Amino acid sequence: MSSVPVLNPISLGAAVRERRLSAARTQAEVAADAGVSRAWLIRFEDGHPRAELFRVFAVLRALGVSLHLDDDITTDQDREELAFLDQLLGADDER
Repeated sequence: MSSVPVLNPISLGAAVRERRLSAARTQAEVAADAGVSRAWLIRFEDGHPRAELFRVFAVLRALGVSLHLDDDITTDQDREELAFLDQLLGADDER
């Protein structure tokens, strides 16, 4: 399968959901394999901004995918959208 750009929690959750659906797996199946609750997986797929990293990696493993870091290829519009999302999510409060 192809790589997907992940720029924020929402796009990460959407990419995971897309991968889960393309593998024809239910949320319950993936959650059980990852050792997380189905409720947690639902929030994660919806882009919850404070998902615990160890659980994120457990879900990725359960789906047979990994995380790769690439050079930044965001456009000015991407940066504006990211800044807006940061404001909505209160990211500045965490720094």
